[in-house]
Amino acid sequence: MPVPAFMPGSARPLDFFLRLLSIGPDTGGFNDWRIVFTHGLPTWVVVFASLLVVLVVLAVSRTLFRLPRRRAVVIFLLRVLTAGLVLTLFLRPAIELRAVSRVRTRVALLMDGSRSMGLPTASSPSRIEAVLSELSKSRSELDALAERAVVEPYVFSDRAQLLDGLPSRLDVSDGRRTDLEQALADVATQSAGRELGAVLLYSDGADTEGMTVEMARRRGAKVGAPIYTFGFGRDAAAPDLAVRRVLADNFAFVHNSVAMDVEVEVRGLDLDQVDVTLRKEGAVVQTKRVSLVEGMGRATFEFKPRQVGKAAYEVSVPVQAGETVTTNNQRTVVLKVIRDRIRVLQVAGHPSWDVRFLREHLKRNPNIDLISFFILRSTTDVQKASQEELALIPFPVNDLFTTELSSFDVVIYQNFSYRPYRMAQYLGNIRQYVERGGSFLMIGGDTAMGDGFYAGTPIEAILPVRLAGALPFDTQPYEPRLTPEGRRHPILQIGEPGEPPDRALARLPALRSINLSSGLAPGAHTLLEHPGLPGNPPVIAVREVGQGLSMVLATDSTWYWRFAAVGQGSAGREFDRFWSNALRWLTRDPELARVRLQVPHSVLPVGEAVTGAVQVLGSDYRGLEGAKASVRLVPLDSDGPPSPGATGARPAAASSSEGGLGGLPPRLDAEPAGLEGLQDPGGGGPESAVVRFETELETGADGRATFAFHAVPAGTYALRVEANKGREHVGWAEEPVIIEAADVETQAPFPRTELLRALADASSGQYREVEDGLPTIVLRDPERIEVDRSQRVPLWNTFMAVFTLLLVAGSEWWLRRRWGLL
Repeated sequence: MPVPAFMPGSARPLDFFLRLLSIGPDTGGFNDWRIVFTHGLPTWVVVFASLLVVLVVLAVSRTLFRLPRRRAVVIFLLRVLTAGLVLTLFLRPAIELRAVSRVRTRVALLMDGSRSMGLPTASSPSRIEAVLSELSKSRSELDALAERAVVEPYVFSDRAQLLDGLPSRLDVSDGRRTDLEQALADVATQSAGRELGAVLLYSDGADTEGMTVEMARRRGAKVGAPIYTFGFGRDAAAPDLAVRRVLADNFAFVHNSVAMDVEVEVRGLDLDQVDVTLRKEGAVVQTKRVSLVEGMGRATFEFKPRQVGKAAYEVSVPVQAGETVTTNNQRTVVLKVIRDRIRVLQVAGHPSWDVRFLREHLKRNPNIDLISFFILRSTTDVQKASQEELALIPFPVNDLFTTELSSFDVVIYQNFSYRPYRMAQYLGNIRQYVERGGSFLMIGGDTAMGDGFYAGTPIEAILPVRLAGALPFDTQPYEPRLTPEGRRHPILQIGEPGEPPDRALARLPALRSINLSSGLAPGAHTLLEHPGLPGNPPVIAVREVGQGLSMVLATDSTWYWRFAAVGQGSAGREFDRFWSNALRWLTRDPELARVRLQVPHSVLPVGEAVTGAVQVLGSDYRGLEGAKASVRLVPLDSDGPPSPGATGARPAAASSSEGGLGGLPPRLDAEPAGLEGLQDPGGGGPESAVVRFETELETGADGRATFAFHAVPAGTYALRVEANKGREHVGWAEEPVIIEAADVETQAPFPRTELLRALADASSGQYREVEDGLPTIVLRDPERIEVDRSQRVPLWNTFMAVFTLLLVAGSEWWLRRRWGLL
């Protein structure tokens, strides 16, 4: 059992105590002692002996309750004391004399070696030179501190590294990050046998890992030693204007408002206001003027993304004369736009069973926002009541097919003819809507396709089938036949998991109608065809049109796959799977894309290679071996072709506030392969030269191929890939890539004294400016000691121990005899 030790030089009371015990050793050099037991017995023996002593004391004290209370208590205490002395001597106690010394603490001298320390100050070529100069001036104070503690110099950026000595110069060009949290954690754990007595931290405080003032307080309190921080005031910052932070969510919902907050900071420049510009892929979205208060300003941009997928948004402020760093005047973020709900516009010519079953399916899906219009009367119907007295609402043709058209993901014409509603002038809008990224589905019926007078209209130009006037509407039952394309296409994967689509179709009821056509449009594919009519006219055909998709279902009898199938004992799930798959394909579900582009990082620092992988799937959605993939990295501010849209997502029409509408997808095979510097035809100087990175890949057995582009200049790029297999155009994909000119160290290089103050205050340290010099350093008292030598002096076999035992036992016998108990 340890007891409080004597302080060095106070061993005389110990000498007297040992002489009293008739031991009297030489205690010279010993300054600490403690009581130890030298019995060497197992623990269970000690526990058993202790219990035995307790039981004996209780057994011999049973008759004491007949005595007066005071006498019983005295005798019981004497018996307990006697038993305790017997047990103590049995454990063989000893005094351990020790010569101990305290271990000196260490002081961690942390110097910030990140790139921001290379920026100039008002009085020094760089911040790190100002630190080293001040440390050189404080050499005498450091030498005095080294007599009290071991001073360990460190340099840190993302991690702390121990130096051999205090350097005369430091190269900070490799310090890509500033991690104050990790640096303090490193010096707190790198003990080398010594406790941390204090930390001297020289830094500009420009932490790049997101440390807040509250986080700094928690870290300062956790270090367990005072932290003395030395930083740079605002006046020491070099002139600079920077986009400090862009605050926005990583994702947004299409057609919903997005708020993006931009923080701007200025130091050393006489600015009260600044223009902040938001661009999307080079096109100006909004510009706002921001007032600067104490060097800080904030702009909030609100906009509605019109395109699903990833998009690059750049925020910039004008470069000012005299700025130290110009690369931090802009920042680019990648915003992933996803669907909140799929917006579907269903326009039906008249009520029918087919309309009813499709509408019920769409309404059951909580991810679909459905707007349905059923035409119950036309302008040619005879009506005797006035328009105001009718309960039916008028068909809002102008709103639907002008201002609101681009907000829909899919437009469905179901057995609908446009002629009775004077809609010819709106058909061109639907064509543009599809070419710019929309999806259009035409469902057959007695007033659709041929009888709907769509031949020669802009609608026929986007359909996957060709029309030729009033073609017959055949109503004879038939069982549609799968084509090779339909066998692998995701729309017709309507069976149970792993079940071939032909087996699922075989158990479905026959269809009862078909709208005939005069063949396929260029680039279209037939998925289901009529096996009994001349030319096998398509029942289901699909096509890519510009950036959009179109589909024709040349029948109004798919409701048999639900109603009649249930009547024949089936669950009718094939009907639901068919329409779910069709909507997923029309909205370009990423899981259904046949060309997929995988990029590990969308934002890269300049000098880092742009790497990625291309995966090409066949019509059976397995890896396509031997496919040719053209990969191209194109600056978004160049005069190259417009973006086709994001991978697996439907590129919707963009609003004019987001830089105009997109165009047709680029044909990459028309351009030369390799890495070239191409001259922009619009200019003649070096500044108009556009560097394009291109490569040709061939997929392996798994349909994958990798690529890498090196030495890519800073800028915002579109990484585009187009895949072909023989003469088949498989598809395309695109991802934005940002190469940042400014690394994270120079994005917001302003000194952050609030972090340094929080570290110092929370650890009972002190904050000072670098040029103020070293204060008086208070070290934490060391807790660790070292034992140089020790000596054990037995107590159990001494005269004093035996005499004490006999004295206590004899006193109990004498009292019992005097009180007449013997």
